[in-house]
Amino acid sequence: MSEVSYQTFLSDIGRLGAERFVPLAPGALGTRRKDADRKLTVRISKQQARWLEHIEGITGKGIDADVVVRVLIDLGRELDVDWAMLASGAAVREAVADAVRVRQATIRS
Repeated sequence: MSEVSYQTFLSDIGRLGAERFVPLAPGALGTRRKDADRKLTVRISKQQARWLEHIEGITGKGIDADVVVRVLIDLGRELDVDWAMLASGAAVREAVADAVRVRQATIRS
């Protein structure tokens, strides 16, 4: 009888209909300023505002809050989330957290 490795078993999961993770398609986050023809006003927390200001500051104004918001909206469109089933902000946050794998930088000491 042949042995079946753990890796072989896991590789079969994708063929059985289980979830799998794939890279974003080229251009998935491609909405440019010149493509934007709508205005959006959103309420954000002080912490979110500080983060956006930090991004603007460290890039020397090469990236502004508008481009960050456009990219995040494009990213949201790519997520496997059943938006019609969500009824609250908490449900949106939970569904997005379930749909995303976050790559964190390793910290060198």
